[in-house]
Amino acid sequence: QAPCFAGLPTSPLPPAGELLRGRSLETGERCQKGRCKTVAEMSTIVCAISGNAPDEPVFSPKTGHVYEKRVIEKQIDGSGMCPVTKEVLSKDDLIAMKANKAVKPRPGTATSIPGMLTMLQSEWDALMSETYELKTNLDTTRKQLSHALYQHDAACRVIARLLRERDAKGAQVVQLQEQLANSMPASAPAGPEGETGMTPAIIGRMEECAKELSKKRKQRNFPDLNPVDDVKRFACVGSHSIHQSTAPGILCVDVHKTDSNRVVTGGVDSQVILFDAQKEKMAQKLSGHSKKVTAVQFHVDKNVIVSASEDTTAKIWACSSASNWSSPYSCAHTITKHQAEITDVSIHPVGDYLLTSSRDKSFSIHDLMVGRCIKHMEVDTEFTCMHFHPDGLIMAGGNEDKKVVVYDVKEQTTVATLEGHEGSVETISFSGNGYYLASGSRDGVVKLWDLRKPLNIQTLKVDGPVHSVQFDATGHYLAVASAGLQVYNFATKSSLTETLSLKDHTAEVMGVCWGQHAKTMASVSMDRTLKLYKTK
Repeated sequence: QAPCFAGLPTSPLPPAGELLRGRSLETGERCQKGRCKTVAEMSTIVCAISGNAPDEPVFSPKTGHVYEKRVIEKQIDGSGMCPVTKEVLSKDDLIAMKANKAVKPRPGTATSIPGMLTMLQSEWDALMSETYELKTNLDTTRKQLSHALYQHDAACRVIARLLRERDAKGAQVVQLQEQLANSMPASAPAGPEGETGMTPAIIGRMEECAKELSKKRKQRNFPDLNPVDDVKRFACVGSHSIHQSTAPGILCVDVHKTDSNRVVTGGVDSQVILFDAQKEKMAQKLSGHSKKVTAVQFHVDKNVIVSASEDTTAKIWACSSASNWSSPYSCAHTITKHQAEITDVSIHPVGDYLLTSSRDKSFSIHDLMVGRCIKHMEVDTEFTCMHFHPDGLIMAGGNEDKKVVVYDVKEQTTVATLEGHEGSVETISFSGNGYYLASGSRDGVVKLWDLRKPLNIQTLKVDGPVHSVQFDATGHYLAVASAGLQVYNFATKSSLTETLSLKDHTAEVMGVCWGQHAKTMASVSMDRTLKLYKTK
């Protein structure tokens, strides 16, 4: 069967020779175009001397070559001829060529794929070597930094320890200096046993202070005083066990007269604790006494605390900061004048003198700023408590003979003896106006005395021994600490009536103190708690 050629082109085919010649011409044209393209791609300008792409190319029409400017100039300066053609050449024969300096010319190796791969491999190897060196240096630097930080931390610890040791040694030196000063009568300017005595300058300051305070007392007005109805609604708002449980019991408390958030306590554990009532936490712990702390008191104007103890010493604690009362305290002076337990302390209204009473049948007045004894008085009975009058010209003390004795500060002579208690007088408190004195005894009796007569104008009976009586700053309220806590107010000018009775403590209440404007109150007990009260 004949094959079918339907649909195929019917035009005649060209002769075989022409077909081959045409194919050769087409192939030749493609080869010529490819060669031109290759030549164009390879036409990179290179220096005739170094064979590298020049940074500053120059051309010499005389030799027909391109050079690196700095290379050919060195050759001209040295030999005066072209090193390639050996023709005489000068710098005037060189013509600068324009070059794009922003784009660096590619080296000859970058004109082919194998060359580019070789170049990239070299750069990669260099990069890896540099990265390894950087990692090595980083590791070394980290080790050096770690070692330096360790040395810095160790140095800080050593410095902190040395500072603590320095402070401790400094406190010991101050204490020894005070002991030496009080035990060397030969070095004292006057008086027995190193006493300076009540000099005219001291008495003058006390009298001037008394006149100013007396004028203010007559003009006193208390618009911010807490009213009786609010005091009746007093309730415990905080109970804090701030002393050690191994020696339970807190014996004394004081609240700062102008800042009710500052509370200081003294305990059976021989510690003095400064408490921040606003933050409800201990601010500072003052360690230095070796036995029970029997009395504590704030200085009104300075960040100073005074404490007394059964170890026969009284200590004056000074704050390290004048602006921040909760900063650390250190013992500035130690009073070592007494030979038995110091039962009470009282700061004179002037602010520079301190009164101490003791069971060695004596009391003393000291210079608060230097810790030196001004006057030491021996009596025939043991004083359990003693305080300056608000004016500062008289002082009163309760004793084991069931009496309250009032002394003239200037002469240290007895001005009045208040009798009527049937037990040892444990505590006394002057009213803010200076007219009245409250005293409490071991037989559970509180007596109110009018110092202007002087007479007992009222007697109150409470449960258990009276450990503390405390007028507020205005003299309108009286708090009594015994088996419980009682609050009284003046119903008339000379008569107290019970305002409130608090039974929050689970043991005997040992101390009580009012806050500013009688808006708060603090009490301590043998149950090891400090309790804070205010109106609810």
